[in-house]
Amino acid sequence: MSQYRNDILLTGIAIVAKQLREKLGLSQEEVVNDIKIKTDISIHIGRIETAVGNISVSNLSLLCEYYNISLSKFMTKVEEAMKKIKRQK
Repeated sequence: MSQYRNDILLTGIAIVAKQLREKLGLSQEEVVNDIKIKTDISIHIGRIETAVGNISVSNLSLLCEYYNISLSKFMTKVEEAMKKIKRQK
């Protein structure tokens, strides 16, 4: 059984996650290490930022907490990114 994949949504999430990380001047490795130290949970930020796989809601929540942004504000930014993606197609 295959898993549903919304490429435009995942790309929007990837764009916003990368923007937030870069705004803080952090590398992917720094984010992964910080989250691992604080929560003992490993995430693969590279896969998230390249929209390679589906992100779980729990990992999305963890990233939002790390970046100090609410899920709703994050998703508002994702919706804006998705509009841009759709316009480019």
